Amino acid sequence: MTDVHAVSTETFAETVLGAGKPVLVVFSAPWCGPCRRSTPRLRRLTDELSDRLVVVSVNVDEHPGLAERYRVRAFPTLGLFVGGRLVHHSVGVDPVPEFLDEFGDYLPGS
Repeated sequence: MTDVHAVSTETFAETVLGAGKPVLVVFSAPWCGPCRRSTPRLRRLTDELSDRLVVVSVNVDEHPGLAERYRVRAFPTLGLFVGGRLVHHSVGVDPVPEFLDEFGDYLPGS
């Protein structure tokens, strides 16, 4: 399984806002139990949707400005960016089929 790539305040603009395909940003914290439990689902999303989606994570303890900018209040929060814009967000990580029900309309090939 593929690890989810971490981004920082310094790399966010290039990696997320400048990406050529949709980017799912997972805002999480190392002390967050639900965040740790969601790791296997995120890896599956990364593996199964890698041709349609980039998945990255932001550690909100290390990069609180990003969490504030995108009004993250609960963890894990998922933010889907398309063309440099936040187009959809939700709290929690669903299995791939449920993820596609919620986010699929924003992905190429849907």
